Amino acid sequence: MRYLIVMIMSMIFLISALTGCEFSESSEEKIKDLDYTVCDESRLPHELVNLINEKKKEPFKFTYRTNDYLYIVVGYGAQDRMDLNVIMTELYLTENAIFVDTELTSKETATLDNGMVSYPYPWIAVKTELYDVQVNFK
Repeated sequence: MRYLIVMIMSMIFLISALTGCEFSESSEEKIKDLDYTVCDESRLPHELVNLINEKKKEPFKFTYRTNDYLYIVVGYGAQDRMDLNVIMTELYLTENAIFVDTELTSKETATLDNGMVSYPYPWIAVKTELYDVQVNFK
């Protein structure tokens, strides 16, 4: 019985070692800030505009890649205000990831009447150089 337990444990160890499981953490140590362009709908690929329009009622964060560029898109969903802006507060490259942080800001404190909601660009889409790393949203 003891021999059987040792054999099973040895097999589990061997299988684990052979599968090559890898765990990598995303270091937040900045290599460089990334240059980017904030894009309105007219400067985005048609498929990306469709994705944004499908998702805009709820908060979202996603990336979209073309052959040449990486688009990073963050939306804050339906809002009860018309004076909102989304700003990119951080966009930088680390050894194995891109880190993104945005903020929803307002100019005034006015709200819409009667529980109405608005989509006054409560999202931001930025175009940057294409990198083959994961994107982490803060």
